[in-house]
Amino acid sequence: MDFFDKQIETTRNCYREAKKAVDLNEENKESTGTSNVSKTVFWGESIPYKRQKRSVGRFFAILFLLLMTTAVLALMMTTAVLGKGWLSNFLSGDNRHSFTLPIYDTPQLENKYYQPDGRYTAEGVAKAIGPSVVSIVNYSTEINMGTLTGSTGTSQGSGIIISEDGYIVTNAHVVDGDPETTRFMVILYDDTMYNAQLVGSDPKSDIAVIKIAASGLSPAQFCDSDSVSVGDEVVAIGSPAGLYGSVTKGIVSGIKRSIKVAEGMREVDCIQVDAAINHGNSGGALLNMWGQVIGITSSKLNSALYDSIGFAITTNEAKPIIEQLIENGIVTGGVKVGITFRGISPLTAKMYEYPCSGLLIVEISEDSDISNTELRTGDFITQINGKEVYDLSTVDEALEGAKPGDTAAAIVTRISADGEIIEEVFEISFILGEDTSATDGFTEE
Repeated sequence: MDFFDKQIETTRNCYREAKKAVDLNEENKESTGTSNVSKTVFWGESIPYKRQKRSVGRFFAILFLLLMTTAVLALMMTTAVLGKGWLSNFLSGDNRHSFTLPIYDTPQLENKYYQPDGRYTAEGVAKAIGPSVVSIVNYSTEINMGTLTGSTGTSQGSGIIISEDGYIVTNAHVVDGDPETTRFMVILYDDTMYNAQLVGSDPKSDIAVIKIAASGLSPAQFCDSDSVSVGDEVVAIGSPAGLYGSVTKGIVSGIKRSIKVAEGMREVDCIQVDAAINHGNSGGALLNMWGQVIGITSSKLNSALYDSIGFAITTNEAKPIIEQLIENGIVTGGVKVGITFRGISPLTAKMYEYPCSGLLIVEISEDSDISNTELRTGDFITQINGKEVYDLSTVDEALEGAKPGDTAAAIVTRISADGEIIEEVFEISFILGEDTSATDGFTEE
């Protein structure tokens, strides 16, 4: 018998054995009502068969996991668009919550508003981003029609919408005023007016956030200001002299300019531009030709000797401050020494023949730890933590990385009563306090 015949015979034998088993099973089933034949054969071993029933619990468990995964993905996508903290704001209705400055898409316009490389034209920037820039009027409730004598008692600036539900960033000096009597009015591009609430203001960086009770607004898109280069074309949108929605165009004249807008401010990172910046532009938008905000217009050099030198606080400088103001109403983590001083630079000391340069102490806060040291008014602090200090910027550098509660060391120089000779030099140490100079929100809607 050849190989194939053997295979056929083997197959027949297997069939006979299987048929006998089935017949035997039928007999047992008739006599006992049970079946003992396996329905599955695996590698020659008989495995008893059990009918598998679909598990309803397993089905609902899988459905639940799918729904949860979908919800998490939806939450992540919404957070990416609306920013961190949108859910808590929605649930609580509070203006103070955790917040991440969201990134929105710039509007799509007709082809005529674009340059060949995909950037907007100046007309395109104005059309696309104009609705994202507002006018802000700061007024006093103590002024009324019976007391007006040629002055309205108001000041005016600009702001940039940063969320669909009414958060607006501006300059701190735009919303400065007496908490008891100062109010703010926001005027949108379509002349709709809203009373605004101050969420928080940080005078040291000149950044503030206000809120209006609106929805469905057109937020601007912010971008990484480190991508800006000298010579880039830019557009400024704001309300100089109360002329709402004014647009000016220019180029970036300089980057990484450390500018102090006013006395008592720290130096902030700014972009220098030659686009016209005037009173009322403060708080408005400086935009690249992609329609993205690269800076918040804040100041210009006011002098007959200078022209077309304007500045905008970079978005990278402003972003963490905006987020902290919305979350806390203040910028947390900052430190203070507890002194009021007049800065005497080495150049000033040499020109006016001061015995030394440094921080000339004008006042010492009684609630600060430094008041418990030997320091007194008229002394000079020449070093803090081993670094020479003579203005706010050098103090910031000396205290970089320090936290409230940390101990700092300073070198003090005491001069004679007539200010001509150095009497003594000594070292003091003191605990740094927390800087709470930022103004908390105060205005009722």
